[in-house]
Amino acid sequence: MKDVLPTVAEMLGGLAETALAYRDGFSSLPCIVLSEIGNTSSVILSGTDRYSIITLQLDIYHSDEAALRELTVSANDVLAEKGIKRSFSQFITDEKVPRMCMRYRFGLDETTGRVVSL
Repeated sequence: MKDVLPTVAEMLGGLAETALAYRDGFSSLPCIVLSEIGNTSSVILSGTDRYSIITLQLDIYHSDEAALRELTVSANDVLAEKGIKRSFSQFITDEKVPRMCMRYRFGLDETTGRVVSL
């Protein structure tokens, strides 16, 4: 089992502040909150995980709806370039701060680090 959140945070870090949990009063907006909502072992070889199916959730916050949509596209482009495919997205405006919730599902070869689109 690999913890992919630090790698994803590094990939997205140039776009906005990244965090592993939402907290009131972020030091600044925009911010991207990362959550691993699924990590299932799919193949085990020689007693070790070889291939896993991972589901990530990104919650992207911004004070401005238009800027939020731009940041969302940029974050998606970064992940798509690595072969990480989006499986869900929803624009949420009934909270204090506009938010885009996106989920990504992909396979990971844990020996080589290769990402496989599902």
